[in-house]
Amino acid sequence: MLMTTNPTTHSPTRTSRRWLMCLALPGLLLVGGVCALRCGGQPPEGSTAARSLALRGLDSENGPAQIKEPSAEPFHDGKEAFQMVRQALLKKYYRGNLTEDDLYRAAVQGMLENVDPGMRSWNKLLPPEEIAELHRDLSGELVGVGVEIRFEQESGISDVLGLVPGSPAEKAGLLEGDKILDVNGKFYKGLTLRDVVADIRGKAGETVRLTVLRGDKLVTFDVRREHLTYESVIHAVLPGLVGYLGIRLFNEGTAAALRTALSDIERQRVKALVVDLRHNEGGLFDKAVESAGLFLKKDTPIVRVQHRSGPEEVLTAQGEPVLGEVPVCLLVNHSTSSGAELFTGALREGRKAQVIGQKTFGKWSAQTLEDLPNGYAMKYTTSLFRTPGGKSYEGVGLVPDVEVPMDDKEVERAQRLSSVERRLAADPQLRTAVNIVLLQASR
Repeated sequence: MLMTTNPTTHSPTRTSRRWLMCLALPGLLLVGGVCALRCGGQPPEGSTAARSLALRGLDSENGPAQIKEPSAEPFHDGKEAFQMVRQALLKKYYRGNLTEDDLYRAAVQGMLENVDPGMRSWNKLLPPEEIAELHRDLSGELVGVGVEIRFEQESGISDVLGLVPGSPAEKAGLLEGDKILDVNGKFYKGLTLRDVVADIRGKAGETVRLTVLRGDKLVTFDVRREHLTYESVIHAVLPGLVGYLGIRLFNEGTAAALRTALSDIERQRVKALVVDLRHNEGGLFDKAVESAGLFLKKDTPIVRVQHRSGPEEVLTAQGEPVLGEVPVCLLVNHSTSSGAELFTGALREGRKAQVIGQKTFGKWSAQTLEDLPNGYAMKYTTSLFRTPGGKSYEGVGLVPDVEVPMDDKEVERAQRLSSVERRLAADPQLRTAVNIVLLQASR
């Protein structure tokens, strides 16, 4: 999910795989999905398989959910009807423990989710626990053990997908492919990723016990929780002097980390650049805009934002590109969403960057996040955004210039490989992008 310090953010919410939580500040706008970082956060309701690392807030594998429109019949005397329903539930409902606050919470939640069925996935009432996670996750810092997992609700087992280098989990001896059966003796069949994450997380310095199935053997690990920093940007130089940037999400530190990475790549005199936005589902809106601006000439349009009233707002690059005029290719897939789509549209139109991979998710609306007096927060849609040229891909996704099919799991496995050579061998989308930018650089 992306968020910004002005009212122009956007946010996807997927029912499976990965999703990222955004920082929650009064009046803050969101772009992207609500996702959790390395053993943090939980999937949307109804998810049977989710990952603890991502900005994915998507409602289906193929795009935004198609939601039935409400009845066109008018609803008169709404205030009187509301009071009648309230009184009936308080006096006659079979559960005798309903309270006024229970009904008000349901009413607020219902207003947000049902006022506009097309935005039901994005308009939400968030409880205090999720707000706190938003603050932690979008700051890029959290307390945990540094393990990335995929949770299966039916079995209650969490598959270890990867480990943060140098993390407590790696030091304790956990390995990719391990299966976490219980946390401190607690099993999770029928529960959610949030339940697992909440138990793995905790106070820094405390120990969590993980029972792991490795092959046919049970192994127990006592892992000490520590403060961890999530790296939203990774970079390398590929064969042929092609720079590689992986932008995992747009959090508080992304733009600064991206500037540092670009400067380092520039010193190595690269001929071209590949920017990997696959599985990037958004984050902070202003950081996505700032990040795109690092690739564009001063005053180049980045995004057009339309609010409820007033003229369309055009946000532009504030400085000169860090890397200069080398050819750029962007890697995208079905999980590239919201702020990452904004970034893609800006560079495609403003820098003629080639887009490689698969059609993006199609989340081009913005939500504002506002705190409520009782510690909850409401997230609701306040604007739409378009590319600098005025194109919107809401609900349909952005089609790449060169389509290269690749399974999501294959992408994830390739992205986790530390060896540049192994990554290229396992990633046809990346190989295609490298070949294209090298061809452009030779002209």
